[in-house]
Amino acid sequence: MEVKDGVVTLNGEVPSLTHKRLAGVLAWWVPGTRDVVNGLEEVPTEEDNDDELIDAVRLVLEKDPFVNASKIRVSSKDWVVTLEGLVPTEAMKQMAERDAWYVLGVKEVVNRIQVRW
Repeated sequence: MEVKDGVVTLNGEVPSLTHKRLAGVLAWWVPGTRDVVNGLEEVPTEEDNDDELIDAVRLVLEKDPFVNASKIRVSSKDWVVTLEGLVPTEAMKQMAERDAWYVLGVKEVVNRIQVRW
């Protein structure tokens, strides 16, 4: 890992795409991060698909201490992630969307989360 002017560069090997994606998101969560260059390589190489992306987004939402992911559903088609469900605050809705954007491979996020409990 290298950090220069707020840009985090990740290099090396990880055992799965999920590990690669989670490492990238954790780098984004560090205060002051302006960009993340994720050069991690999964060994052995895995074929990427929407199901892998869904799993990674779910994992990230579950790991975020500021998001209650228990009532959020995640789906993806052609790398476009859709978030649906309920959260208690607008801030949590925005954090969930930001988390999804941080996941490597996401092309677009459709946030259909409703604010109410």
